[in-house]
Amino acid sequence: MYWNNTNIEIVYPSDRDPVQESFHNGRHCLFYNPAIDKNQIRYSQSLQDICDWANYSIANRGITGFIKEQKNWYDIANIVKLNMWIDDIQKQGIIKPMMLYYDGKEKYGINNGESRLRALERIPAITTIQGFISTTVEYANNFNNITPVTSFAQFAEICQAVIGQEFLFTLTEPDAPYGIYWYEYNSCWTAPVTPGETYCVRALYAYLNKYPTTKFTPEWFDHLIIWSDYN
Repeated sequence: MYWNNTNIEIVYPSDRDPVQESFHNGRHCLFYNPAIDKNQIRYSQSLQDICDWANYSIANRGITGFIKEQKNWYDIANIVKLNMWIDDIQKQGIIKPMMLYYDGKEKYGINNGESRLRALERIPAITTIQGFISTTVEYANNFNNITPVTSFAQFAEICQAVIGQEFLFTLTEPDAPYGIYWYEYNSCWTAPVTPGETYCVRALYAYLNKYPTTKFTPEWFDHLIIWSDYN
């Protein structure tokens, strides 16, 4: 699938334009909406789902078995990051626009930023998010009231990029229902709350060994853990 496509790595500003490339010669288009109702986005894994998975895995494998299973590491890291993000979003809001897609269904699909929606489950005061919407030209008229994005320069400006900022893009194919599969960029605002996977796994292992009776609940995420104490 599209995640196997080669990443486009560029530095702002850039002569290469992945936004234009994502249009696939007029097949796709891109829009930006600064206030999308979070309930209009479909996503598959709730915060409760993560809690249930972690509690079940620990009960069946023990703390060490749960942590040592490498296939768990991505989701283990998300437990730590979500704890940090819920606190951080309440302090500085959501910094990065999400990448959504519209394929004619009632709700938007999501290609990156899903964890932000899980974080917002614990922040009911935030009801909207900012996001890019990638779709096909047949649906372009659905978005006449929001901003069309036609170049990488415009895209980067929306992201409040500074000179030298690095961006990554993964595009789809001409016959896909949207043009951009994934994007990311480095940000000084989010860097403190985006630790690496190894850091997160090590920290959660130390935390669980100190508090072995921990049962994860959505409410557990409301109280920031000082993860540096466990590294």
